[in-house]
Amino acid sequence: MSNLQVVGIGDWRVSKNPQDIIRTYALGSCVALVLQHPASKACGLVHIALPDSSLQHSESMHGAGYFADTATPLLLEELRRRSGLYAVAGSGIVARLAGGAKVIRMKKDYNIGGRIVQVVLELLAQAQVPVVAMDVGGELSRTVTVHVGSGEVFVSSPGKKESILR
Repeated sequence: MSNLQVVGIGDWRVSKNPQDIIRTYALGSCVALVLQHPASKACGLVHIALPDSSLQHSESMHGAGYFADTATPLLLEELRRRSGLYAVAGSGIVARLAGGAKVIRMKKDYNIGGRIVQVVLELLAQAQVPVVAMDVGGELSRTVTVHVGSGEVFVSSPGKKESILR
């Protein structure tokens, strides 16, 4: 029997339990960063809402998982720790990204999703973590599901068939 772990906006989960399923719903401009360490079977997911924590006016407003510049190192460190690794670089950790759509049409295009993706990619490159798959952009929201036991990552969108993010 599987254990569903739901990740809300700005939240994250890391697991090594093969029975766990980690899922986040309704990624519009938000981005799901999935990190995996295949050797230890550890998987993590964070639901990122904004690109830059400097946009926050108050320390208590949102946690570290809410912003790309704080969520990415947070998830990397938590996965490193849970995997028993000494360092992230060269450890075998891989990344997948999904989301970053333009689901709301506005006169001024802030490109929030694209900016989140850019920040995450820059931080992963600095940490020497390869991105093995992405499903970003477009105009549809996404739901991301990680099956910890198999390591498979699924993406679904309204009106589209669920697919594996390879």
